[in-house]
Amino acid sequence: MRIYRDNPLAEIPTFATEGSACFDLSACLEEGKTVTAYNPHNRKMEMPIRKATDGRAFASLQPGFRMLIPTGLIFDIPKNHVLNFYIRSSIALKYGIVLGNSVAVIDSDYVSPSYIMVLNTGDTPFTVYHGDRMAQAELRELKTYTLTERKTPPSQKTDRDGGMGSTGTN
Repeated sequence: MRIYRDNPLAEIPTFATEGSACFDLSACLEEGKTVTAYNPHNRKMEMPIRKATDGRAFASLQPGFRMLIPTGLIFDIPKNHVLNFYIRSSIALKYGIVLGNSVAVIDSDYVSPSYIMVLNTGDTPFTVYHGDRMAQAELRELKTYTLTERKTPPSQKTDRDGGMGSTGTN
C-alpha cells in the first residue's frame, strides 16, 4: 500500500515488531492550527493546537468530548481492500480513550486525509502530543458478495432460541 504525506510533519507508519498484525498511526499536530471536536452536547468546535514547554505541539481532549486527530496521511488503499483503524490498547486501558466509531473503516476509494476519531470516556482531560502513537491500522482483503432480498424469512438452522443473551446466562 502506498502512503502520501499530506503534511510534511506526518510520520510514516511502521510495524512495532516483526510479529505485529497492525501498523501504528501517529498524531500529526501543528502549533497554531486546530482540530475538530464535538462536546457531549454534539456542539462542533475547533480546538487549538498549542505548544508545550518542551516544544511539542499538543491538543487536549476533555471528558465526554470526541476529536478528529489528523494523521497527516492519505492512504492509497488497493482495490478490493479496506483499511481498519483500532485504538491502541494501552491508551484505552490507561486513559479511557476509545475510537468514537469503535473501528474506523476506510474504503479503497477514499483518497482524502485520514483522521483518528477518539472519544474520552475517562473523567480527566487527555493530552495528545504530536507524534503520539494513537491507533493501529490493518489492511484487509475484502471478499465480495451480493445482497439478495428473500420473500420468506430464513428457517431455523440450529437449536438457538432467541436473540441477545440467548446462548448463555453470562
